[in-house]
Amino acid sequence: MRILLRSWFVLALLYSGIALCAGQEGSSKPQENSDGFFSGLVISIADDKLVVSREVLGKPAEQHTFRVNPDTKVEGKLKAKARVTVRYTPTDDGDLAIRIIVRDKMDNKKKL
Repeated sequence: MRILLRSWFVLALLYSGIALCAGQEGSSKPQENSDGFFSGLVISIADDKLVVSREVLGKPAEQHTFRVNPDTKVEGKLKAKARVTVRYTPTDDGDLAIRIIVRDKMDNKKKL
């Protein structure tokens, strides 16, 4: 009888240790993707930077400046006052635009 109780006790301890280890793995912070997105209207365009502004109801307007390099992919014709969505990654020198998607005015009409 004693041997049976000890084996149950050992199994219970072993099971609780496994459950604790599994719980710790699930609670660890997953690695966050450092890329961000920003949508708005183009304020200014230069060879090495892009300034985008957006206004949200109830909040002050915000402007965001992105660095642009030859690896930045641009979908559409980039011009002032165009609606864009910018995928960017933060760097030590500022936010680097990875991809710029120009939203065509016809996009809204196609949905209707």
